[in-house]
Amino acid sequence: MLRKLMLWVMAVCLLFCLCSNVLCEESYVVIDDDEKNTAPDPLFQAAVMMRRMNDLEKICQLFIVAPEALTGETRTAVLPNDHTFAQYPVGGVMLFGQNIESEQQLRNLTAQLRAQAAATRLYPLFIAVDEEGGLVSRVANKLGYDLAPSPNEIGKTGDEAHAYAAGQYISGYLAPLGVNLCFAPPADTALDDYIDGMQYYGEDPALVSRLASAMAKGLREGGVVPCYSHFPGRGSFEGVTLKKLSIKRTADEMRNSEWIPFRDGIRDNIEMIMVSHGLFRLIEDDMPASTSNRVVNGLLRGELGYQGVVVTDSLRMNAIASNYKTGQECVAALKAGADILLLPPDLGRAIRAIQTAISQGDLSMQRIEESVIRILAVKIRMNVGSF
Repeated sequence: MLRKLMLWVMAVCLLFCLCSNVLCEESYVVIDDDEKNTAPDPLFQAAVMMRRMNDLEKICQLFIVAPEALTGETRTAVLPNDHTFAQYPVGGVMLFGQNIESEQQLRNLTAQLRAQAAATRLYPLFIAVDEEGGLVSRVANKLGYDLAPSPNEIGKTGDEAHAYAAGQYISGYLAPLGVNLCFAPPADTALDDYIDGMQYYGEDPALVSRLASAMAKGLREGGVVPCYSHFPGRGSFEGVTLKKLSIKRTADEMRNSEWIPFRDGIRDNIEMIMVSHGLFRLIEDDMPASTSNRVVNGLLRGELGYQGVVVTDSLRMNAIASNYKTGQECVAALKAGADILLLPPDLGRAIRAIQTAISQGDLSMQRIEESVIRILAVKIRMNVGSF
């Protein structure tokens, strides 16, 4: 009798293990293609979508680049041919002032980008800009629109309605122009020794949290994906040069101050968080935050529990480029836990560096796929394109 009972228990345990493995596999992809439209979970739908991608498409999905990285031109206001994405089917394009001439030209450019992506059977593109309001208003400045108030101006009012209205106003002109991702609002808390000229809502993290959330809501409701920046917080600098942004703040100090807006944004399911290239001397001695496993995987994903998309700050910045050989900054950022690689200095070398790291076992395709699923899930959730 005892032997039969033991055998029964072992059988139940084995069945449980097998079911657990199946569930684990299902977190990637195990359903038929004809079920894709019935899956309510964007992560599940993203996994199905990813199944149709080859390895190069998966790697390229991680990149948001300037149009010139694809066209080879020094300035792109119109796509020169119909093969923009043939070599590198990237996940997004970021536009700057040099890409903008007029409303109609910008609409045509974004329509070209979407059409060529669709013709190449690409997954819907992020088309991104920096548009925080005030001085950081690339589109409004070029097209002569009234500028939304800056975060500094909104912070002085302390009024969430003003922040929400700024997000509404910005998304109100970005979305019709074909832009669907805005690297705003800033969620940095200014401290006593912050750098003059940077955009902040203020010195009270609770105020920053309320205003950033309100602006993000205005952007989101207008059909534009918001992105909090710049974790772990760049409201205080010990020293700034072309090669480093040095910050001396302990994790405990930042938990009680700079991290509050990010923590609250995570609670509210913010779609993206940008990680800075700051050197946080008392948290991570020798790596910029964007390539630090301690900062991204350990603190942002682990301690704060963020499961959304992590995007690096521009990889063309000297603060990151001076620390790595071209291409290796992308490998380091992926190993640290980042998902989107923003503006690599050389797209081709970056892709080859990732492929080499995978072939040598320094990165895995599973790690790449984790990021691809998160990115596609945001595109599905925010209806970036037609699914």
